[in-house]
Amino acid sequence: MVAPEMVLVAKGRSSGTMTTGSGCPSDAIIWKVILILAKRISWFAVPATVLALTACSVQNAPRSDNGTAPAPTGAGVDGNISGAAPAATRTVAVNVQGVAPVGVSVRVKGMELGIDATVLDVSASYGGTTSSDVTLAGSATYLVDDQGNRLMLKAPLDNKDLRITKGQTMDGKLVFLGAVPANAKSLKLVFNDNNDGNSIVDPGLTIALPLDGARQ
Repeated sequence: MVAPEMVLVAKGRSSGTMTTGSGCPSDAIIWKVILILAKRISWFAVPATVLALTACSVQNAPRSDNGTAPAPTGAGVDGNISGAAPAATRTVAVNVQGVAPVGVSVRVKGMELGIDATVLDVSASYGGTTSSDVTLAGSATYLVDDQGNRLMLKAPLDNKDLRITKGQTMDGKLVFLGAVPANAKSLKLVFNDNNDGNSIVDPGLTIALPLDGARQ
């Protein structure tokens, strides 16, 4: 009786095309060997030989460049993409008022700090007597944080200069383009940058807005 191991060695040496790069026989030779063994030896020995040949076939499975066997087709892939999540909208409960000497008063009643814009709920009035009206956005009007970042006013279509007539009060929301940084500790609302508060046309006014009450 010929031992199964010797048959494999003999087949591998007979032709270089019958074995893989690892020295194992090709699949066609494997099945020929099994048929030969089935005729020469007891069927009880065949299962052990088949197991050995199967292990050899698994050893010859193609491998990737890093030496690991490729994952089976349809294998699950972790599709999670790391990255910072956008900040959620924060609301700030405030009740702050600023007054310009010319007679303008502005009260900020609330803030929404969004990811694309910052919205202030305001009430503005003009009680002066030196002119019939004034504007709050005739010059640069913006929000600025403690780091110097500016968010410019998005001028309302129906009142781009924020004009207020004497004796009038305006209530509404002012939109500033951009987000307040999450690490900002305070804001300033600036009307008519660099203008004097006594101006009868575009009076300047700056209001400090604390962010201590910010919440998500």
